[in-house]
Amino acid sequence: MSGFQFKQFYVNHSGAAMKVGTDGILLGAWAAISPNQRVLDIGTGSGLISLMLKQREPSCALTAIEIDNLAAMQARDNVVNSPWPDIKVLEQDIQCYTSLQPFDLVVSNPPFFQRSLRGPNEARNTARHTDSLSFSGLFDAFNRLSTHDAKLALVLPAESLDQISRLSTQYGFYLSRITYVKTTLTKPAKRVLIEVSKLKQICLESELIIHQGDGYHLDYIKLCKDFYLKM
Repeated sequence: MSGFQFKQFYVNHSGAAMKVGTDGILLGAWAAISPNQRVLDIGTGSGLISLMLKQREPSCALTAIEIDNLAAMQARDNVVNSPWPDIKVLEQDIQCYTSLQPFDLVVSNPPFFQRSLRGPNEARNTARHTDSLSFSGLFDAFNRLSTHDAKLALVLPAESLDQISRLSTQYGFYLSRITYVKTTLTKPAKRVLIEVSKLKQICLESELIIHQGDGYHLDYIKLCKDFYLKM
């Protein structure tokens, strides 16, 4: 597959640089997407996930929302300089956002350090803490902005799974896919990829290992090879 590939991907604006992490790469490669869907990326950051999804399904209409000014500018720069300049990047609080047409798929690599101490960098705090968008707020946005059969795809720390499961039950949603992500075979899962569905489905569970020996595990290569120049 040709397209927006990277070995190490950086975005720059006014001398700043942001290195894209593994979480975004995992979600962009893992989220289930179909042709011609309307897709909403909440908290897009550098725009990486939207660009990956657009590479996978160019027929989809992507809207990427980001509350942080610098990150939104970086996302716009990346979109304009990509093969998919039609991705819509909005600098806005998702809790105030409205759309005339509902979305079929919502994706998010949300802030998740709910109990950690805040650091001196306010932009990083906004990106990593749930002060600006709680999990409940994320579910509210998904419920309000998506179709009756929509899905929500997330990447989170493994310990967040119980909370997402409880919220799904509260909203009348269902966990439809869970992938436990391990850095190596012998280590416990540190991240989890979660798909939430508005329609009842059997939940499919799997495991993904990122590293094996001195390189990437075959499972990770299979999932992400279209987005790396070399693996």
